[in-house]
Amino acid sequence: MLEALILRRQHRARLESSPAGEHLESFARDLEERRYAPLVIRSYVFAADRLACWLRDQRRSLHQVDRASLVAFADGLGRRRRSGRAPGWTSTPAFGARCFVRFLRRQGVVGSGTTIIDPQMESERWVVCYDEHMAKAAGLSAGTRRLYRRYARQLLAWKFGEHAPDWTSLTADDLAEFVRRHVAKLKPATCNLAVTAVRSFVRFLVSRGTVRSGLEGAMPRMRQYRQAGLPRGLEPQEVEHMLSMCRPKTRSGLRDRAVLLLLARLGLRAGEVAALELDHLKWSEGALLVAGGKSRRDRSLPLTEEVGHALEDYLRMSRPPSESRRVFLGTVAPCLPLAHGGAVCTIVVRHLRRAGMPPGRRGAHLIRHSVATQMVRQGASFKQVADVLGHARLETTAIYAKLDVATLSRVAMPWPGDAP
Repeated sequence: MLEALILRRQHRARLESSPAGEHLESFARDLEERRYAPLVIRSYVFAADRLACWLRDQRRSLHQVDRASLVAFADGLGRRRRSGRAPGWTSTPAFGARCFVRFLRRQGVVGSGTTIIDPQMESERWVVCYDEHMAKAAGLSAGTRRLYRRYARQLLAWKFGEHAPDWTSLTADDLAEFVRRHVAKLKPATCNLAVTAVRSFVRFLVSRGTVRSGLEGAMPRMRQYRQAGLPRGLEPQEVEHMLSMCRPKTRSGLRDRAVLLLLARLGLRAGEVAALELDHLKWSEGALLVAGGKSRRDRSLPLTEEVGHALEDYLRMSRPPSESRRVFLGTVAPCLPLAHGGAVCTIVVRHLRRAGMPPGRRGAHLIRHSVATQMVRQGASFKQVADVLGHARLETTAIYAKLDVATLSRVAMPWPGDAP
């Protein structure tokens, strides 16, 4: 099968000599049986080869692959963002590597445990334990955990290099120096994010009894003025122009239109759209249940006629058959559910580019800001905006007060020296 997929002889020769060479043919056939497209199979085969070569460079065999090494491989891939890719996007080699490891587990080549065999992977074991702590104890989202893992890995590499961590040598001066070096060229908001990530990792170490209590207070605080910026949004005509870029005669066009209408009419977060399930659509009640979300509180929103028709068209004519209860699925075999909000951001970026929007105005949150801005301009109270957007505190909604120019002009004090 590889001969039909990979036409260049030198590429086939490289795959045959790969550390994973004996498994690639059966891996490709398994993907074909699961209805993956030929181009996807080809890219996943090369991803499997890339993972095997990476393991060889780490002086590990393919039989020793575990979760720690897979996380390290995946996190080391997407540091160079391609043009048009949204934050949270996962690279094809990462997907292919995960699929290959799952295939090897089904074949019994590797186990499902996370035992670290190579002593040089001791640092990665701590990162994996930290990730489990963030997921189970702190309840952080996948995107936040991915970002925090990156800072934890950078701290370990900066302090200990390739050696196993010696936590007794970690001091408050080390943490302060690490933060100062890494935030020197960052914006204030990003600086605080880096500090928060490092502090979270140190708190995890304190909870495990690895470092002494109080060390989490060693990171310097970055001054940042609240309500200093303005939320960016789109004008109503720009939103409608973006929606017109959907292609209703294609499967992906019907799905994308339903996704964009949920963002543009109901102000949902990207992660909330990706996590939407069929049971959340209350057709008889004309309501949409938004489960959990960032505020950890369920909320019910009206299912408008426009949004309802878009969802109905997608479910009837475009959604592939699937056992998953998620509403939105991929359009390429095996048609898995959208993994996270990053997939929704990719849809938004694609249609903003089609609409000719400026490069700096991208992302699903941009549309959410547009919804809130229009509600405030049309006279909605902050409480109403907070209920629709799912804000846990009214202080979060208060930033939109600065965009209501008509109301602000009535309460503005005259400038000194102006004529009465």
